[in-house]
Amino acid sequence: SSLQTKAEIDPAYPDHYTLNGGKAFISGAGMSDIYLVMCRTGGPGPKGISCVVVPKDTPGLSFGADEKKMGWKVQPTRQVIFEDCRVPIANRLGAEGQGFVMAMAGLDGGRLSIGSCSLGAAQASFEIALKYSKERKQFAKAIADYQGTQFKLANMATNINIMRLSLRSAAALLDQGHPAAAVHCAMAKKTSTD
Repeated sequence: SSLQTKAEIDPAYPDHYTLNGGKAFISGAGMSDIYLVMCRTGGPGPKGISCVVVPKDTPGLSFGADEKKMGWKVQPTRQVIFEDCRVPIANRLGAEGQGFVMAMAGLDGGRLSIGSCSLGAAQASFEIALKYSKERKQFAKAIADYQGTQFKLANMATNINIMRLSLRSAAALLDQGHPAAAVHCAMAKKTSTD
């Protein structure tokens, strides 16, 4: 892992980490009350990464400007900046060096979450399109009555159903602790976000 944000123990504050570095394109940055920060507490590679809880009001924690995104604007996305941000060692989750394992364990749930958000947006868009197709008239009849429109609506409904089934199947496998869960979560996210 090429993680650069560091958490070092300052001899003046032996029971605290001092964080320096930053995280880019973080969903909810500036709005959330706490931040789970993956930071380097050890040497290079995944075993040098730990997870530390940083409250929003911690001195040295700041946020960049809102990112200008093409889509999904309901959640702010900003940079998170650590400049001599001091947090108690007691805020570390798990043992030192377990952060990478924790991050990997959270990926599958995150994939399902993003896929579910996309499913909701697709379902809402379909409902709006269906309603509009019944209201919009062309050549004295609703465009929903034309076969070309029906094909498009049928394709939308089919893809939404595929998304829903893929997400549900992946979530069930994840709940069961099935060895193929990670692959299915990745496929469900891809299917739902394309």
